[in-house]
Amino acid sequence: MVDQFIIGFKTQKWWGTLAAIDFFLGGTGAGTFILSMYLGIPSGMLLGWIAVALGAIALLVDLGRPDRFIRAGSQVGRSWISRGVVCTMLFLIFGILRMAPEWLTALPWGGSTGLGTAIGIVAALGALGVMMYTGFLLSQSPSIPFWNTTLLPLLFALYGFACGAGVLFTLSPILLGSGGSFRTASNLGIALLAASLVFLWVYILTMATSTVATRESVRILMTGELSVFFLIGVTVVGLIVPIILTASVYLAGSETATTSAATVVAGILVLVGGYLFRYSVLKVGVYPPVIDL
Repeated sequence: MVDQFIIGFKTQKWWGTLAAIDFFLGGTGAGTFILSMYLGIPSGMLLGWIAVALGAIALLVDLGRPDRFIRAGSQVGRSWISRGVVCTMLFLIFGILRMAPEWLTALPWGGSTGLGTAIGIVAALGALGVMMYTGFLLSQSPSIPFWNTTLLPLLFALYGFACGAGVLFTLSPILLGSGGSFRTASNLGIALLAASLVFLWVYILTMATSTVATRESVRILMTGELSVFFLIGVTVVGLIVPIILTASVYLAGSETATTSAATVVAGILVLVGGYLFRYSVLKVGVYPPVIDL
């Protein structure tokens, strides 16, 4: 007779609250920067840059010592955390260069010049890298099947843009003013939130039909200890309600951000849901059960 010893699921402990804050600030800041650059909102670009910088500080605190941050960026060829550090530094440097002519008009690389455009492209690529590297970092974890999928980097990037729209909505009376920029931001925001909702549930349904470990992760999200965070916080509060609010404002034909408290509320809810999404994904990472025969 063959004996079997089965050890139950074990939840990962490496990535915690500080990592969720880093992922949230980095993705949200990068998304805010790209959307603000597209819409021509210098203050929004600055806010995005500051958020990414704060995320980098959270990562530094999480690593424990400054020398670990330096070493973290020294293995670009084989480490996604190293690539993330490089993308972050690239963004911070070229992002500040892209914004500088907005306040120092004497600089020769304004946004309309060829050099300014090139700097903006590099800054945007760095921001895209900041949004996606966390998804790639987690997806390279074969020991945690719920993360080990190419869907995750795309979902993290999409959430970065959605949370960027959330920042613009939250500060719409200040950043968007009236007329075209408000309407364009509303269009983008509704599309990004709807796409995030669809892609999130494609991801969840895919994981629900995969391995025993991914099914356990989905169970925790759907009926376990994280169900309130995920079903209410991430899905309803963070996506469905903001879609309804922003769509209602748009369909009502409002031309000014200052007249729409609903847009501000929607933005705040998107940001709450965006943080809870990253927190939930990290906390729900479980290792497969070990079976010895």
